[in-house]
Amino acid sequence: MTQSQLNRAVSRATGEDCDLIDRRGFSLVDDESPVQEDDLEALIIDWDQIQAEQATAMFRDRQAHQAA
Repeated sequence: MTQSQLNRAVSRATGEDCDLIDRRGFSLVDDESPVQEDDLEALIIDWDQIQAEQATAMFRDRQAHQAA
């Protein structure tokens, strides 16, 4: 399976745009060399954490402003 085929398959399964899937960097894992428990951390991406780190507020935090 090529990277393009994988991206299209994930796109169909999730309903997301192929470009978004490509940017997220999906890849196949080789079944012949199983992943060890210690290696799982390197394979897992917490997209909620990444989005939270990149997010910027549209409005100032009023509570923080009032407390100061």
